[in-house]
Amino acid sequence: MNIQTSQSNLRHILNANAMFSATSGLFFLLAARPLAGFLGTTTPVMYILAIIMFGYAVLIAFNTYRPVISREFTLFTVIGDFIWVILSILLLVLPWFTFTSEAKWAIGITAILVDIFATSQFFEWRKMR
Repeated sequence: MNIQTSQSNLRHILNANAMFSATSGLFFLLAARPLAGFLGTTTPVMYILAIIMFGYAVLIAFNTYRPVISREFTLFTVIGDFIWVILSILLLVLPWFTFTSEAKWAIGITAILVDIFATSQFFEWRKMR
């Protein structure tokens, strides 16, 4: 596989990640109050998550428009998504947090989706060697 095809695949994966992050941020912002109740947290926490998601989406989108996506940035996104997955798992297993069954499912499914991005990006990162 040549570099052009690999960059194209990576660009598609990162664009999908940016769209998912931006959509999540928009959801956190527009549904902050009911989502906070659903997750058992506060509305300001949802606003903070929205800001983080928007920032991450912008960072990814900005880098996908560069002529060449760097290996370092690709690894950064892999690590960022991996951290999200690990934190989600910790939220689910630590006894300090009490979520409803529905909230646990939502957190778990989101973690799986983010892990798909992390894994796809990791495979593309490995091809960049």
